[in-house]
Amino acid sequence: MKNWLSQLREGAWSVPRYGLMGLLVLTLMSFPTTLMAGGKAGMVPYSFPVPIYKSKTMSLNHSAARVSVGNPAIADILLINPTELYILGRQLGSTNIMVWNDNDRLVDIIDIEITHDLNGLKEKLHRFLPDEPIEVHSSQGQLVIGGQVSNLERMNMALDLAQGYAVAANNSDNTSTVLNLMSIGGGHQVMLEVTVTEVQRELARTLDSDFALVFESSDFIGGLLGGDGLIGNKGIFGSYVSGDVLFDFAMDIAKQQQLARVLAEPNLTTMSGQMAEFLSGGEFPIPVPDRDGTTIEYKEFGVGVKFVPTVLDSGRINLNLNVLVSELSNANSVGVIPDGSTTALVTPSITKRSANSTIELGDGQTIAIAGLLSNTVRESMDELPGLGEIPVLGQLFSSQEYRNGETELVILVTPRLVRPIDRQKLVLPTDGFVDPTDLGFYLMGRFSKRDENVQPTTNPNSPSAAQPTPEPATDGGGTQNKYGHTL
Repeated sequence: MKNWLSQLREGAWSVPRYGLMGLLVLTLMSFPTTLMAGGKAGMVPYSFPVPIYKSKTMSLNHSAARVSVGNPAIADILLINPTELYILGRQLGSTNIMVWNDNDRLVDIIDIEITHDLNGLKEKLHRFLPDEPIEVHSSQGQLVIGGQVSNLERMNMALDLAQGYAVAANNSDNTSTVLNLMSIGGGHQVMLEVTVTEVQRELARTLDSDFALVFESSDFIGGLLGGDGLIGNKGIFGSYVSGDVLFDFAMDIAKQQQLARVLAEPNLTTMSGQMAEFLSGGEFPIPVPDRDGTTIEYKEFGVGVKFVPTVLDSGRINLNLNVLVSELSNANSVGVIPDGSTTALVTPSITKRSANSTIELGDGQTIAIAGLLSNTVRESMDELPGLGEIPVLGQLFSSQEYRNGETELVILVTPRLVRPIDRQKLVLPTDGFVDPTDLGFYLMGRFSKRDENVQPTTNPNSPSAAQPTPEPATDGGGTQNKYGHTL
């Protein structure tokens, strides 16, 4: 090569100037063919997809004398004839095939991508979900599924179908996964209205007596005692003294009636398929003894709601919810005295009403998921044997109690499909209050009060709520409604 270039350089200086261009043309025409073995200039490879574990044949643009595959583990190839190539997909991934002609010149480069069985998956999606515009692709071992579906249930169905095709493409060297790029269209924000109503009535009648009958002589003193000795500031009492006999008595006759009413209406909003949790209440301390002394733990109480809504394609709403109403009670409280202390730490008990259920409702429909009707009667008597059985007078030597309790509980739930509204259209409970002046506060005893011009409480989700302004435009998905309450 060096001698050839030297001759060319010497010949260039020995020819006339106008003959230099002709000499260069002749030189290029006689350039050795081995320098042109790189193939055609500007050759652009093209892609050819092949499903995994399936075979295809492809026609070549040029007659092939020799072919080569970049990664034999991904695809097997066989040259059937000079213009037809057989390809078998063995493993997910990409490689390429190079084709040479009879002159040992590279004439073609083909990119091969071994994909999932996309046509089979598309056929299943069209059969079971014909109205959903779902797209499927294969990307370096991942099965990509995208598009916008109408609800969460259909998204999960499409993912289950895709997962089956991804598992079928797995092998010992490569694991296929599903990449979910789908989204749920339409208005699928769900607000849950929960109403917990409870009425407790209790009637109690008590007849309690304390007595002391004492006999005394010069050599002997004795008698009878009864009661708990707690009657000291109420009831009927008397005393009889005759010689060496003393009889004291006290009676507590009472009738009590109690009425308790509980009304809780928590509201909570979340997206379809997402869990939401709400608690309105507090925490109370519980002393817990351990090796290092006594530690304090806290337990929650109040009104709590936890639910997961799923909007179905029919417009109905599937709810998995848990409702809890709890309050502190001293009925079964426990006292703990820590080591080295004389003070007892009293831990109250909790009265709890809860319901856990899965239901299906339409937008705005209401159903009672739990109800309780309880009637409890308790009677007790404590008497002195013999004397307590005497008619009329025996009441002085006995104590008795009668309690009748009734409880009625109903839990109602109402799901609604909602969307946000303009903040300026809402009236909060704190709006409209007017602070008193110094003169009104100090001399007239006035406090803050609400302006009478503020509109009364309304719920825009109720059918009777006024709709003074038209609804803004939506994307047309699902059932639309206002969000929240106007107070």
